[in-house]
Amino acid sequence: MKKVVISASSLPAGRNMSSQIEYLNRVQNYGADMYHFDVMDGSYTRYQSIDYTYIEQLREKSVLLFDTHLMVNEPDKVVSKYIKYGSDIITFHIEVLQEDKILQLIKKIKKAGKMVGLAVDLNTDIEQIDKYLDKINMVLIMSVQTGKTGQEFDKSALKKIKHVRNLNKDILIEVDGGINDKTAPQCIRAGADILVSGSYIYNNDVYDAVQNLKGKNG
Repeated sequence: MKKVVISASSLPAGRNMSSQIEYLNRVQNYGADMYHFDVMDGSYTRYQSIDYTYIEQLREKSVLLFDTHLMVNEPDKVVSKYIKYGSDIITFHIEVLQEDKILQLIKKIKKAGKMVGLAVDLNTDIEQIDKYLDKINMVLIMSVQTGKTGQEFDKSALKKIKHVRNLNKDILIEVDGGINDKTAPQCIRAGADILVSGSYIYNNDVYDAVQNLKGKNG
């Protein structure tokens, strides 16, 4: 059976550091594989969230992979902080930069020894990412509109997952938005490797939720 990687979203824990520490401890103790830092600048997204200072303080408290999702308009201007303070995977949005700057940023992140991902928002044509697939480690497919927790899964993401998987058998595919025990199996069947889950894990028993997402309960 395919191994399912679960990346627990930081978003439901809010901007209170104590809440982030408590939640990080829970998810790493009960089976999550990665912690997904949802970084929103209040410009590309409507809301503002945590930033690199949280990664700096949480890094020493966790052995999980830190999976940083930069939902910001100018990732090239802030990425150095996320490299410095402990991100393992750094993903930025294809929509916010021109091709030359996308390629430069990919090289910068890789040169720093980090994995690099490109995110595709819900309403973005997935074919825009085709030219970058041999240059990155991961594609992040949004299955909701970027920037707000608790939205329902949009099934158009499944076609995007299949598109990427058909083009590249080896690249990591991560899916973010509306992931629960019902939508997780659909994403895995379509070809996803990593599932980002926020509200579903946060609002339920963490162990049971993670096991459900991995398909190990029931």
